[in-house]
Formats: sequence, C-alpha cells, structure tokens
Amino acid sequence: MASNYPNGFKDGVVIRGLPLQQTHPGQVFWVNNSGVLPKGGVSGSDGNDGSYLRPFSTLDYAIGRCTASRGDIIMLMPGHAESVTAAAGMVFDVAGVAVVGLGSGSLQPQISFTTIATADIDISAANVSFHNIRFTAGVADVTTAIDVAATADNLGFYNCLFDESATDLNYVVVMDLATGCDGLTVDGCTYIGGDASNDTFIQLAGAHLNVTVTNTRMIHTVAQTATAGIITSGGACVNMLLKDNFFHSESAAVAAAFVVLTGTAHSGWAINNYLSHVDTDATAANSVSAFDVTGLVSFNTLIGATGDTYGVQFATAEDLT
Repeated sequence: MASNYPNGFKDGVVIRGLPLQQTHPGQVFWVNNSGVLPKGGVSGSDGNDGSYLRPFSTLDYAIGRCTASRGDIIMLMPGHAESVTAAAGMVFDVAGVAVVGLGSGSLQPQISFTTIATADIDISAANVSFHNIRFTAGVADVTTAIDVAATADNLGFYNCLFDESATDLNYVVVMDLATGCDGLTVDGCTYIGGDASNDTFIQLAGAHLNVTVTNTRMIHTVAQTATAGIITSGGACVNMLLKDNFFHSESAAVAAAFVVLTGTAHSGWAINNYLSHVDTDATAANSVSAFDVTGLVSFNTLIGATGDTYGVQFATAEDLT
C-alpha cells in the first residue's frame, strides 16, 4: 500500500535519492482513462477518489472537485485522452487550478474537439494554467476551441501543443479572449494549422493588459483561403511582450499573415521574432503588414522566404529571391 502524508514533511523528504518539496498548498487530483495503470492502480472512473491509484476518468469532473484559489493541481497521466463534444463541453469555473500533463510524444495527454464545430472549452475563472497538454481539432472548422471570458485573468499555457487530426478537421480560431481579460501567457507552445480555413491562434477581442507570447512556434502549413493574422487584436494591448517566437505561413501573399494589432494605442515589446513565408516577392510594405505591431518597440525581427534564402531585418524584405 502506498504511503500517504497529507500534511507534507516539515523539512522536506528524500525518496530514492530524489529530494521532494511541497511547493503548493492545494490538493492533487489524478485523471487517467488510458489502459496503462500504475502498479496496484485501478482504471480511471469518476466514481473513484481521484488519488494516484484510483484516478478520475475525466478532467471536467476533476475540476468540480477542486476548491477555488487553494492551489489545486490536476495531474493527467501519460496517454490520457478525452474529447470535448459540445459547446461548453468542458468548463473551467474554479480559480487557481493548474492542469499538468505527464508524458511526451504520443503519450502527451490529449484533449480533442469533436462531433460539432461549436465544441469548446469555456474558461471563466482566473489564474488557471495548462502544462504539457495536446489540444487537437477533430472536426471541421472548430469555431473557437477555447472561449475565454473577461473574468479569466492570468490564464497560462506552457509547453502545450495545438494541432489538427487531419485535413478538414481543423481550427478556425483556437482561443478567443473577451475584452478585459488580462495577463494571458503562452510560453514554449506549438500551434500547427494545416487547413485552408485556419484563421487565428490567439484572438484578442478588445483591450488587454500584459499579454505575453514567448518561445512559441506558430505555423500555417497550407495557404489560407482568406489570410488572417495568427495573433490578432481588436483593441489596445498594453505592456504586450512578443519574444523569441517563430512564425510561418504558406499563403502566397505575406501581408497580414502573422500579427495584426488593430489601432494605435498599443504598448510593449517585440523582441527576437522570426518570420518565414513563401511570398518570394514580398515588399517592405507587405512585411510591415505581416507583422503589424504598431505601438510596440521592436528589436531584431527577421523575415525571410522559405528555401535557400537568408532572413533580412524587418521592414526591408523587398525581393527576397
């Protein structure tokens, strides 16, 4: 039988040479519906107690067991996979919950959007974060996969993958943030859109503070029917940070393909961003349109056509061939 020390260890503990520290005040819940079980464990069920050996089977049920702002953690075991099949099919309405996926590659926990185009996750609580989760479009033209309310400040995605299961099973918009939702962080993530109907990875509906996108790859692997920015805003983004990101578009015209910040009241920084595309006759004006970060201070942004070419400094991309 596994040992259980619910109150932790006052001075820490070393198990098999590995020091373990209690770094959170909340409760840990486990979720697993894969066929691979821990030694002595049972299959996941929402009738279980959510412990390591008796995990829940669905993430949505685990959310309902959490207590707001306590610092609860939901652990998704390697190979866990579940589907969102309806509008508001999964709802994050408990503040301060972290969802942590265990496993890499094909064992990275996966959430798929299936059945209807309006299938989505609704997030209304603040201080929610996702770590190492794969989000996959599994139905045509997913309207908005992750719908974020104005109350969901400080939402975070870390080392997550956003992809599509096949051509025509695709996102239109991955995440949409309502006006007034502040503090979004996307770090170390990958977005891959592989359909002509893809539009936007991060859609900022209006005014937002402290949006941070760092060390993230954002790729459209086919030409878009109607080119839309991978990151877009509908209002002022204040103290925005876009840093160490990689963008790629297969659209024939690079204009408006990467970042489009509407209006002139933005502020912040765009640092070390790298843009590639297939528009071999891109003009300087089109390059500016492709990465329209009006109001942000830009440092070291390079843009280049794919193939055997060298990237050039942003806004000087005339005749990249």
